[in-house]
Amino acid sequence: MDPPGHRGTEMPKPSKPIDAHIAWTADYCKHCSTCITICPVKNLEFKDDEMTSLGKCTQCLLCMKYCPDFAIEVEAKKK
Repeated sequence: MDPPGHRGTEMPKPSKPIDAHIAWTADYCKHCSTCITICPVKNLEFKDDEMTSLGKCTQCLLCMKYCPDFAIEVEAKKK
């Protein structure tokens, strides 16, 4: 039984910066690898169950746009 006032859901952990432009939220990610596959510069990979960046991000935003779980956030290029 849940304690009084408990709503039965936990807040997801905050997103984790994996490089200067990308943040990843592990609690949202189901490891489908869509972001890895869609990246034109092959910047993303899983290492020990954690998303990592190889430092080649061009900020094209494809990983963020195609992630079905909204687990990747990319800072847009400044014009």
